[in-house]
Amino acid sequence: MKHVFLPETIEDAQAWLRERLAAQQPFAVRGANSRFHPQEIPPGPPFPKGGDEVATPEILSTAKLTRTNFFDPDDMVVGVEAGMTVAALQALLAEQGMVLPVNPWFAESTIGAAFACNDNGPNRLNMGGFRDCVIGIEYLNGNGERVHAGGKVVKNVSGYDLCRMQIGSLGGLGVITALNFKVMPQPVAPHGLYGRFPDSTWQQRVAELHSARIPVDWIQAFAPAESGSMDWLLGIGFSGNAARQQRIEREIQTICRGDLQLVAAGETPLGLSFLPGTDRFTGWVPKLRQLWKLPAQHLHLMTLLTTSAALHPTHLESIRSEQTRMVVHPIGADLHCFLDSEDATTQREFIASLQPMLRQMQAKLVLGNAASAIGYSDLGEFAQPPGYALVQRLKRHLDPAGVFHAPFYEQPST
Repeated sequence: MKHVFLPETIEDAQAWLRERLAAQQPFAVRGANSRFHPQEIPPGPPFPKGGDEVATPEILSTAKLTRTNFFDPDDMVVGVEAGMTVAALQALLAEQGMVLPVNPWFAESTIGAAFACNDNGPNRLNMGGFRDCVIGIEYLNGNGERVHAGGKVVKNVSGYDLCRMQIGSLGGLGVITALNFKVMPQPVAPHGLYGRFPDSTWQQRVAELHSARIPVDWIQAFAPAESGSMDWLLGIGFSGNAARQQRIEREIQTICRGDLQLVAAGETPLGLSFLPGTDRFTGWVPKLRQLWKLPAQHLHLMTLLTTSAALHPTHLESIRSEQTRMVVHPIGADLHCFLDSEDATTQREFIASLQPMLRQMQAKLVLGNAASAIGYSDLGEFAQPPGYALVQRLKRHLDPAGVFHAPFYEQPST
């Protein structure tokens, strides 16, 4: 049995890394342990203060690296250590009327982990994701060196783009220790229009909305809307002064035939416990899990789609069932499938049932949660992005000693 190491300073983390390099001892990089890790340590509460035994490999958790390096509201930039949670960072920014315009899955995730997992959600439509707001990074590389890239200002374009290289790296290319972001003012008077649809009619409405280029902030749909129903619940968010809001609402309602109900942010008067777009800045997945009462080891798959594929009615209807829950961000686009079963065999059968559609759309899968027996091998070719062999080559170059343990990079190339 090995131990979780929680360094209180970046220097402590660097010294610990150098010891592992000298011994060629692999370890896994974690934040607050809020995410599922295939065939590894099950997700659970944040790591304790240290010394607790866990299964191999050793764990380096950045959860205690929580310092704010700088925050300049006038220049709209912030720099924090990677262990600060998403919720804490958004609270810090909110004190000055700012927000980091990304959509992490969990509020308790560290910002470094959300960055390394490339979490995204409904706001990517209008505000972008991590790649659009990161301006600087600090990480420990495979030689035990402390690397700085980017800077503290928005216009910084010199050198290789090492910041974006670490997005979605899953802890396999180094230990992210600090991040700098450009931030933005909080949306003015955010509102949402919501409506229930028994079939794929909502996709036709969103397609018309997209063609009309109406300036909305986000779009999210999920099904079922509530227990015992197969309806879709569609949410469309927008913000701005009263005149702008009235114009946008009128244009959306015209396209949607007046089928939507206006709701101010923070209100849920539709008789439902959760509305699309809720908590989009601080973790939107947990509320949906609660709504659907999903078991701990349910299956959660995400696939990136083209907008046309997400709005194609037969694609989504072909995978609907009583056990399947879906979340769609149709402009962008991505699809999240949740299976209400903890049985590994049932989960494998569901993954296999998706393959014809995925192959037709040339789509790939991201494993968000699963039974403990499920891993990347169960996703097969669909777990490997285009150019996967090149990704593996980059991993070997940046981690010559092979100490950054990340199973994503260990798949056989297809």
